[in-house]
Amino acid sequence: MDVAGEAGGVTRAPELCGAAQAAMVRAEAEIRVQQKRFSLARDFGEADRLVAQAHLAAERCAGRARAARDRARERASRELDDLQAWVARVTSLARHAPGSAMTRDALRQAAIGLGEGRTSFAREQFERASDAAERGRAAVTMAVDDLDRFFSEFLASPRRGLWRRWVDETLHESRRQGAAVILVDKLRRQLLVMRGDEEVASYPVDLGAGGMDSKTHAGDAATPEGRYRVTEVRGPGQTHYYRALLIDYPNAEDRARYRKLVRAGDVSRRQGIGSLIEIHGQGGRDQDWTEGCVALVNGDMDELTRIARVGTRVTIVGAIPEGAIP
Repeated sequence: MDVAGEAGGVTRAPELCGAAQAAMVRAEAEIRVQQKRFSLARDFGEADRLVAQAHLAAERCAGRARAARDRARERASRELDDLQAWVARVTSLARHAPGSAMTRDALRQAAIGLGEGRTSFAREQFERASDAAERGRAAVTMAVDDLDRFFSEFLASPRRGLWRRWVDETLHESRRQGAAVILVDKLRRQLLVMRGDEEVASYPVDLGAGGMDSKTHAGDAATPEGRYRVTEVRGPGQTHYYRALLIDYPNAEDRARYRKLVRAGDVSRRQGIGSLIEIHGQGGRDQDWTEGCVALVNGDMDELTRIARVGTRVTIVGAIPEGAIP
């Protein structure tokens, strides 16, 4: 019965293993009966038959259990790999939204399930590994549902009309002048270089640590939203971040909004409006970390500074509305 036990036959092939155990019990009982007889009267023929029957049943149990174990291994491996991919995908997606407590907790529970599943798999506890993967998938689903709610609400923002107008005006200006313009989509963490209706380049970006918030005052670590222009192109040695395009934040609209917030008491005048917003290098950190700037990897900044110049339009929006770009 050892071979069946090694394959986990009791749990993976209980009926066949039960039959094998029953046959062995009968064989052992017959052996005890014969051992009580006088040596000349003993007949172990029936006992031998029962032992052979028990071994055959044990082999069948082991074979069934091994097949079940192999299926459980393949299933658990597939489920854990799938869970790992989903955790990575949703964690990356969560970066595009303010991480709610629900999303963070759900992703934490998913990571715990993945860890427990990997540990169980290493111990060849494949069914337990699948159970852990199932708990992880349930947690990921909760995170996705929470993010879906955020994205739906964000894309229905009352500022959506303003974003659409800014993008339309920027592209119209590009068509009229034949000049390249820069669009920054905060939700998608994407910088687009457009010339009219043609997409010249696209780069992933990091934003201010304030994430999706729109800048209102100095020190809020939020990336501003609005229509700006490049005021200076800075090369290596002229910025702390490799290369940079300085933009004209705060502009007149930013100052008007700031004064309105101060009058309403939402912002203290002592905080100031902030300044020195750049599109700069040393990005690619897969997180929002700047003081409000837009950061690209250095190689992308090399390309961007060959395209942009002083006066290039830079429009930053919470999200580019669907259909705004032909």
